[in-house]
Amino acid sequence: MIFWRIVDNNVYDVEETDTLGFEKSDGLVIPDEYLERKEFMVMRTAHGIGDWGIISAMPRLLKQKYPDCKVYVPSIDLLEKLFVKYYPDWNPWNSKFHNVETVFKNNPYVDDFVDNYDGEIFHDHYRIYDKDNLDIPLVEQMLKFWQFNDKEYVDSQPEMYWSDKEKDLGDAIIKEYIGENDFGCLLISDRYDYTMDKLIIEKIDKKLKHFYWTERPIEQTEFDFIDKALDMRHMPIRIQLYIKSKAKYNVGNQCGTTQIVTRYSDVHSVQRQFPIAHNFVRGESYLNDEYKRKHLMRSPDKFESKTTTTLKFKADLIDFLGENFKDKNVVEIGCSLGYTSHVLSGYFNKVTAVDFDPARIHSAREFSKGKTNIDFVVKDVYGTAWDFDKNHQVVFIDCVHDYPYVRRDIDKNHQVVFIDCVHDYPYVRRDIENAISYFDKPLLIFDDYGLFPNSVMKAVDEFIEAGLLKVVKYIGHKKDVVIPKTAHKILRDYEGIICQTV
Repeated sequence: MIFWRIVDNNVYDVEETDTLGFEKSDGLVIPDEYLERKEFMVMRTAHGIGDWGIISAMPRLLKQKYPDCKVYVPSIDLLEKLFVKYYPDWNPWNSKFHNVETVFKNNPYVDDFVDNYDGEIFHDHYRIYDKDNLDIPLVEQMLKFWQFNDKEYVDSQPEMYWSDKEKDLGDAIIKEYIGENDFGCLLISDRYDYTMDKLIIEKIDKKLKHFYWTERPIEQTEFDFIDKALDMRHMPIRIQLYIKSKAKYNVGNQCGTTQIVTRYSDVHSVQRQFPIAHNFVRGESYLNDEYKRKHLMRSPDKFESKTTTTLKFKADLIDFLGENFKDKNVVEIGCSLGYTSHVLSGYFNKVTAVDFDPARIHSAREFSKGKTNIDFVVKDVYGTAWDFDKNHQVVFIDCVHDYPYVRRDIDKNHQVVFIDCVHDYPYVRRDIENAISYFDKPLLIFDDYGLFPNSVMKAVDEFIEAGLLKVVKYIGHKKDVVIPKTAHKILRDYEGIICQTV
């Protein structure tokens, strides 16, 4: 990170630093002579709506501590003058620096939006942090530098001020779609990694209608069960924020448009950053399954590599496995680069990961370096007899995708089968037939179910219709999602399906 100074309408790179701001033991505060001017500028060097929103209480607090002062915020023109060279391609909502107006419009504690400011601007790099306490909101770190004591910034949650016209429009929309009832708001932005559906679903009150904003059509998400009131995507952003402020709760991934309304509504957000550090907002409830995320965060997505499943598929599989397999062992035939091995290691007692290629085993071992419950084995499972410990309860098969070899992989002692082999209809049928015949009512897990409708889906559905399989759970992405790494194939149904042999 680069520490900046802003002086006389110019930005200067001062020094590279690991942590912006000053440790409290440094004893640094804003100069008294600056305070005596009584003309203050509230400035950020990051320009997302959340970046500005989390310091939105600052004008009011400054005027409460320093009566008769003037509080300014930068105009769009000033921000462009200062920062366009640093953010040339940054363009949220097709306007580079308009978020400052979105947040501070109608704020009675802001005296003006200014195009110029003579002298030094003490912006967000001027903060006092506590290395032993990272959960101090940025606005409070900044106010410490402005010589505030702890009691003077207790009311530092984000705040908004809407015009009567904006309120009337927002209230009219709420009345039309909700009436006088309580409602919720759901937000799934493009930063959502689709690994935390379960945490969000647990916070949703299914009895309420919901305004929503989702990165994909809500019908393609795990949240299509909610009683939907209205898609907010095409509303003006300040009207969205007003409606969100009137909701009983807001839930979704960590996002600036949700953080801004913590003063007015209960907010539950899937944590995006670890640690949250200065982006922490008081009043926001952070949802986090750190254990699950730890096992997924380094695994590639199918959108990046066609040789794996999507993160959504892996996440749903983890939710399905839960604690049920913690005392069981799994052998993975064809571990390749070890991405699945890494995930499985968190949900099984022991993983035996096998591949015939020593180079792949080396890469897989490096990928899961530090894991103590993965045994990586170089072995040609087709040219040599199996000599695995029989105390393996689960088999994942992802090796040579030729039917004769797949058939040899099956062992009657295993009760769960992951089928991701040849995606030609006859082979899929044979995989299922052999799994059913060799195991005692096995659980079958299929990848690419909706991606190959004329082979995988057709074969599975035939067994379901014949009464030989029953659906336990659909997993992964829903229909109509494009998978670009597989020649832009479109899912015709769920990405994966788990079936129980009848």
